[in-house]
Amino acid sequence: MTEGGYATLMDEAENERMHLMTFIEIAQPNWFERGLVIFVQGFFYNAYFLLYLIAPGVAHRVVGYFEEEAYTSYTNYLELIDSGAHANVPAPQIAKNYWKLPADATLRDVVLAVREDEAGHRDVNHGFANELHGGGAPRHATS
Repeated sequence: MTEGGYATLMDEAENERMHLMTFIEIAQPNWFERGLVIFVQGFFYNAYFLLYLIAPGVAHRVVGYFEEEAYTSYTNYLELIDSGAHANVPAPQIAKNYWKLPADATLRDVVLAVREDEAGHRDVNHGFANELHGGGAPRHATS
């Protein structure tokens, strides 16, 4: 992988961290829920590390599929917000700062920004998988 590829993956990791920090601010999880997130992240990290050692192209393809599912999930979340089934609360300051949202931004604005990020991550990971399997060069997303 090229140096630019590593930079792209580091940017994606930072972007995913901001998704997590934003939704922690919105959801205000209790200590059990926080512990569960840490446990699941620890499990996934180790499983993904092993998969990447064995088959890096497959690992990128799996993440690409996860990102496709995330995009669909955020689309469903938008439908819940739009229908009034989920409150369209004000966006947290961390989200306004990171995505440069206006002062009156709402949860809907945050979900739109995050969904767009996920589409970019999907394309990048499928692109890396293609490159590793002898296809075309990866498409680099911008955060």
